Amino acid sequence: MPKNKNETEETREVSRMEPVPDSTIHPKALQYYGFTDADMLPTTKNRALELLDRDLTVYMIYPLNTEKIALNAEDLLHHDGLFGVTKTEWEAVKNDIPPYDIEKVFRDNPKDAYAIYQLTEKSGTVPLLFMGMDWLEQKGVPVEKSNYTALYTGELLKSETSMGILEQIYVNFNLHRPADFTGHSLSVSDIVALKQNGVVSYHYCDSIGFKELPDFGKESPLKNAEMLLEDDYSMIDGRINNGKSALAEEKKPSIMEKLKAMPERPKPQKKPKSHKEMEL
Repeated sequence: MPKNKNETEETREVSRMEPVPDSTIHPKALQYYGFTDADMLPTTKNRALELLDRDLTVYMIYPLNTEKIALNAEDLLHHDGLFGVTKTEWEAVKNDIPPYDIEKVFRDNPKDAYAIYQLTEKSGTVPLLFMGMDWLEQKGVPVEKSNYTALYTGELLKSETSMGILEQIYVNFNLHRPADFTGHSLSVSDIVALKQNGVVSYHYCDSIGFKELPDFGKESPLKNAEMLLEDDYSMIDGRINNGKSALAEEKKPSIMEKLKAMPERPKPQKKPKSHKEMEL
């Protein structure tokens, strides 16, 4: 595992800038695993299955600098270590292969599944790391999906209750972590998504237990409307079209608005007729 936080941030930042086979695994995962071949790039099991399906040569990695070519998907499914593809082969095809979309893998899994989200490494999320729900509620800080990255997905563990599943996942990702998972041990502020019978739910890992987040995976209808109508994306704030041009229109009211704003002129009163004029 990474020796320090700065190294983690730097290496993951490189993986975001350059196309890599699998951005959810630490770029130096193979080295931490004891595999020193510099020509090999690490992948998780799910990404290895995708790459094998695209006819890439996928290797199963073992300790002591040992690797073996996976002949089929069954080989990959039964391997509990790391996986890799060579830099040489990846460089030849990287522009033709879409980035790894772990959320799509999670949603498209025909079986019940889980996914693990952890806070994205950026300055704005540092104060939120390892904070319980009570602290967030006291500070008025919402749990926003945009602050998180999906790092891992797998087949759902069987249990009678959702809480039992969550507790087992917590134990597994602390005491029996999969070799191809290189995030931190499951901790407070992480989120576990469960897909059961096609229904997805999200659960915040709290100081004690988990708290369900009904709105975590939902897009705000008002935000979507703003994205369509707002002329200034820096003004996505819950008010439709109040960007720069809207402010300009406020400074330059229309002619009709000016006319409406003008005070009405008093109507001239008719001079009352004299008795003589009335007799005529």
